[in-house]
Formats: sequence, C-alpha cells, structure tokens
Amino acid sequence: MSSKFALRTAPLYYLPLLSLLLLLLGVAPVFAQRTVVQNSGGGQKVELHYNAANQVVETDTIGADGKLLQKDVLEYPAGALVPQTVSTSYWPNGKVHKVTRDTYDNNSNFTGEFIEVFDEAGKQTSGYKLNHDPHTNVFTCASWQAATQQYKTEECPAGEESSGAPETAKKFTADEVMQQLKAAREAAQQPPRRTPVTAAPTTTAGTNVKEVGLIFPAHIHTGERVSGSVVEDPGAYEDSPEVGVTRVALPFSAAGAASKLSGWQVEIEGEPPQSADGPIALTVPPGQIELAIVFRQRDKSGTPISKVIKLPVSSRTKGKPLSSYLAPAVCVKGQLCVVRGSFNGNSSKTFAAFEERRAKIVAETSGAAYLAIPEDTEAGPRPLAIAEGAKAIAFPMVVAEFSIRPSQRDLPKGEKLLMYPTVEGPGDLPDSEWRPGTFPPSNLERARKVLPGFEPAGDGSKNEEAEEKRAKGGEEAEGNEGGEILLVIKNLTPDDATFRESKNGMFVFRLHAASFKTGDFKYKFNVEATKAGAFGVRAWLIPFLAPVAGQEFPIGESGSAK
Repeated sequence: MSSKFALRTAPLYYLPLLSLLLLLLGVAPVFAQRTVVQNSGGGQKVELHYNAANQVVETDTIGADGKLLQKDVLEYPAGALVPQTVSTSYWPNGKVHKVTRDTYDNNSNFTGEFIEVFDEAGKQTSGYKLNHDPHTNVFTCASWQAATQQYKTEECPAGEESSGAPETAKKFTADEVMQQLKAAREAAQQPPRRTPVTAAPTTTAGTNVKEVGLIFPAHIHTGERVSGSVVEDPGAYEDSPEVGVTRVALPFSAAGAASKLSGWQVEIEGEPPQSADGPIALTVPPGQIELAIVFRQRDKSGTPISKVIKLPVSSRTKGKPLSSYLAPAVCVKGQLCVVRGSFNGNSSKTFAAFEERRAKIVAETSGAAYLAIPEDTEAGPRPLAIAEGAKAIAFPMVVAEFSIRPSQRDLPKGEKLLMYPTVEGPGDLPDSEWRPGTFPPSNLERARKVLPGFEPAGDGSKNEEAEEKRAKGGEEAEGNEGGEILLVIKNLTPDDATFRESKNGMFVFRLHAASFKTGDFKYKFNVEATKAGAFGVRAWLIPFLAPVAGQEFPIGESGSAK
C-alpha cells in the first residue's frame, strides 16, 4: 500500500471540506443559513454552518488563539447522494498547509482525490492526483515534481483488493490432472447434501405438477451421436443460443420414487429407456426434424407424458473436427461453459470437473461439450479437467461471477435503494490471456440481442482455427491486445422505477484488463420507485476473449497417466 493513500472504490466520509473547490469549479458558494458553535476542548471550538436544507456545508476548527486551523466544506450537487468535499488545513501564519479534494458521481461512486501540500511560505512541496472512472474501474495517477513544479503521470499504487494476476497461464503436469479427476470422481460418489425443495402447486390429489426442461444442443447433424439432459430449472438455459430448451410439465408424486427426476425415465424410438436424471443420448435420425419423446415413471405407474420436439438439425455441412481442445478463458457462473474438441457425443462417457467438483454435462455433440459450473464453485482460478476416452484435457480456467446486492426488489412509491453490482474473478486472469476474441461465437449473438449493432473492442475476429494454430506452437502468444468483458444491467420495469444515470434504462460497462487491476469490479447505482411494488433488474455478463487451448495427457487402463 502506498504511503500517499490507498486507492478507493467506495466513498470515505470525512466531515470536512469545500470553498476552494467551489471557486476552482466556478460554482457559487452556498451561504450558511445558521451556525452552531461547539467547544472541542483545549480552548478550541468548532463552527458548524448549515444550509436551508439543514445540511452541514462548512465546518471550521478554530484554535485557542482565534486562528482558523482547518476548514472543511461540503457541496451537495442536485441529485447527488454524497457531497463533494474539500478539506483545508492552515499553518500558524494563516497560509494554507494542505488541501484535499474528494469527488463522487451522482450514484456516490468515487471519482477522484486531489492533494496539495504547501510550505509556510506558500510554495507547493508535494501533491497527488488520483482519477477514477467508475464505468471502467480504471485509475490514473500523477504526483507533484518539486524540481519541475508540475505533475507527472505514474503507475497507481496497488489497492487492498489487488489480486496480482499471473502474467501467463498455468501449465499442468499429468499427475496434477489425474489427481484432480480422481478426487472429483470420489467426491461425486458421496451422497448429495440435502437442499430444501419448494413444492410446486398441487393440481391433483397426491401430485405436484412441475415444469422441467428437456435440453439438446442447438446445432446437430443427421447421423450424429448427441446427448442432452433434463433440468429442473429450464429458465437458466433459455437465454443460451448453444442449446434448445423444451418445457415439459411432469406430475411428480408427492412422495416416493416418482417425486424425483430419478424416478422417471425418458423413452426415444431406437434408444433404450434412459433415466431422466442422467444423460439423454440419441443418434440423430436421417431426414427427421421432429422427435417423439415419452416420459414414464420407472415403476410403470401413472400416465406417461408424451412430447414432440423439433430437432435443430443444421443444414450446414459439418465442419472439420478440431484437432485440439479449446475452452473460454473465462466461464461465467450460471451460464454454460462451452468446450470445443473431439467428443463421443454421449456425455455418459465424458467426465468433467472444476477443481474437485464434478461438472454436469448439460449437452454434448461430437464437436462440443456444454458444462454447468457447479453451484458451490467460487469465482477465481478454477482448473477444468475433462476425461474423454483415452485422454485427459486440462484448462487453466477462470470462473467469473456476477452479483447484485441487496436482494430487495420491492419499494414504496418515492423510496430509494442503493444497488451494488459486483463482478468477481476476472482479476485472476493472466495478462497473456486478455486477448480479443469471440468464443464461443454465440457470445456475439447474445450481446447483439441486448445491444443491437454491438462490436467487440480490439481484433475480436480471431477464430477457433487461429487458436488451434497457436496451441500447436504456430503462433506466439501475445499480451493484452484489447480483450474485454461486456456487462449490461437493464431496468425491466422502467414505468415502475428509475435507475439514476442510466441511459434508456441500461448501464453498459466494457471492462478490460485494467478494470480489474485493483480487484473486483464494483459499481453503485440508485433506484427510485415511481410506483409502489416490485421493480425488475437483469444483467448480462459476456466475455469477448480468445479461447485457451487444453493441455492433453494420455490415460492408461487404470485411469492414471501413461
């Protein structure tokens, strides 16, 4: 931590500060409506000056000799949540000793600090400028050079939350990868922890009808072996262009085997019955775009549920299989993590794990696996290991997580609520992996649904073939070339609430490597209810980074490295 001061991403409240800043900014001073004098001991006193709104606009500390020791001035711009502040201390001769100015935007995000220090003759001896852009979380700094009597730009000191990301991606050993897979397999054999289940509305005696989602890859080819799955939270996957989701209403029993997915099986013509809580594999029939599926209780009781789904069979010629494995440099928790490479297509023959936590393979084709990040995985560097056939593949994965606090979404009319969006994890991405790219390609489609016409920064045209070449050593890894992570926060109920300082009800943040130099990305914005009731907010976090290549290791018959 610098001895000058620490970088700050949230306001610190001093009760001091501002007439000098008002003059510098050309803002007319606010004259006090009343003054309160308090004794502070040792013969000193403090004068508190209030405006018509009963806000303190100036605090003066007066010495026992009647001289002004310190003046703290506060300005309250219209609509601002916190005041702009200036604190001035004085030498015994009445000359200015030190001036500290702190500024914030209208959502109370810290925007800058300006410090000037003078000697008793009035000559500036030191100083520091710190500017902060809340929308990018980028800090710029400059310090006063006594010799030249001017400010010189310099690297900002590291903040308390600085993660110190490595310069290059981790290289794995075969033993590390095999140990990770072994530990994950053993952990997967342990009985799952009990989690409370919210019962669905009861529609008939003894049954709870609940919608589940039948998921298959969105791009498949005739004759290809593919697999999907049944999930109990279909809404979590309907935003992903990589998969198709078909909702099915199942009458779960109130108790017994049929009260869980494991008590149901899925029947597809040409395939044996498959448990609804496991992979649902099939070979895509030639010339068939619709598929009849039957959900049946495993004990054959109850009424079967039939569903016809449309197969998203691609008319495009199947591409050349990748000779290596590629994964996103950053996978976002709560979204599918797409890994490209050569797969069996039947996900029951594939095993994946983030650290020692098994990852569910939601869908799989012969060219890609679509993984769900385990719920208890924390943001940060979380190595991904995959066992596929006779090989293991390891990726130096970074998991990102978006959150927004508080969870409250209900306000009385006229009430205000400060929201705290946070992005954790990308600060641990090695500098060498902040390369521009669009992987998977569907990320661009997702972004343009939210922001029509969106174009990634930098050279985002790098494709999978280029990354394969780099993985084989045909192209040297380059440093930060402009990769970014897009964050969009949208007001879903603009008639019911307003988001201060948003544009068309949205905040758009284009974050890059420098945005995470001091730790997590954090922002604040104020919500004001124009109607009583709940307001809606939604966020999209979409990386635009080149993929990382997997490190491959052969697996022996015993499951260990050869």
